[in-house]
Amino acid sequence: MTSGYQPLKNRAHGIALCLSGGGFRAALFHLGSLRRLNESQLLPKVETITSVSGGSIASALLAKHWPTFNLANGVFTNFDAYETALRQFCTRDIRTGPLIWDRLDPKNWPMLVSDDHSATDLLAQQYEDHLVPGLKLGDLVQPPPPGKPMPNFIFAASNLQTGVSFEQCADHVGDYQIGYANLPDMRVSDAVAASSAFPIAFPPLILKFESVKFGGGKLGSSDLQRQLARRIVLTDGGVYDNLGLEPVWKTHSTVLCSDGGKPFGIVEDPGEIITSRLLRSQDVIGNQALALRKRWLVASFENGVYGGSYWGIATEIEGYPHHGTGYGGKVLEQLRNVRTDLNPFTDGEQLVLMNHGWALTDAALRSYCTNLVSTNMGGGIAPSAALLNDSAAALKAIGG
Repeated sequence: MTSGYQPLKNRAHGIALCLSGGGFRAALFHLGSLRRLNESQLLPKVETITSVSGGSIASALLAKHWPTFNLANGVFTNFDAYETALRQFCTRDIRTGPLIWDRLDPKNWPMLVSDDHSATDLLAQQYEDHLVPGLKLGDLVQPPPPGKPMPNFIFAASNLQTGVSFEQCADHVGDYQIGYANLPDMRVSDAVAASSAFPIAFPPLILKFESVKFGGGKLGSSDLQRQLARRIVLTDGGVYDNLGLEPVWKTHSTVLCSDGGKPFGIVEDPGEIITSRLLRSQDVIGNQALALRKRWLVASFENGVYGGSYWGIATEIEGYPHHGTGYGGKVLEQLRNVRTDLNPFTDGEQLVLMNHGWALTDAALRSYCTNLVSTNMGGGIAPSAALLNDSAAALKAIGG
């Protein structure tokens, strides 16, 4: 007698791309990865793109540009327009205004003293004004040109009330506890702000839905569910899952994971005062959870549960069986320590981070994804060949 159970790889289908958190550093690292995925004719085939925090910045702008891409021979030929726009955005300082100057502006005081608003609303306005103006979640299902289907873009936040991942995408918003609702008029800028509200810097984003019905969740239609669904308290998606795996691990047969998050660092003195000890303890707890997700993902690749690969900002390129030129030594050490912030990144910092994402993605595809890419995928064009081939120049560019 058989149970009827089918292994996950036989039940799931399609390619998912997960873009981690990590501020502008992660967004730029992912930009290099997206460039190589496009050159490899793989980006147009991705069915779902999940993102967290800095990854959501890159993903939201990608969603905005997707309908404008020209597809020829499996490649978006005008991808450079997206690159230029994201790099320009990463020259902005979008954290000092919301955290300091906008708080000092008297016109914002009535909003900031309200229980339903915070400085993260000001961060959302930065995204609305400069990243994805006018873009709504419902816009992400507009019919694209033939042969260029739009992926399902999922922006992940963390629900501080239910303690689980909160999904925001074209056809649903919610989590598995309170359930889901269709909110096509929700601003993408609010979804990105919720996803990137790093808790030490930004307070939670409050979403109020007095007349919206969430359904299908574990809490059913209980009084608690109705109370939670009316006023949802959201913080950075990385609090729950900084890799963005949660929305896709049960549903996709191929998972590509780009990780620009901050590697855990060893410190000689964690501090004596209570604040430093608590912050260090929080880092240890977060690292433990993230390390378990990474180990589980790699084990799933090795055991054939998924196809695909993982690459991260701390990854040694020599660890891939097939690889080209990449960063190691002092450059890699410095890259691991580049700030995860939302303040301006220089041209040199941007190009080195993009190079790193580009080179690691190339190595991952050649080593573990030959079934997905053409055997003549070509070498592609690095964002900056000069900085990729000159370690001293690269080190200088990132302040080493």
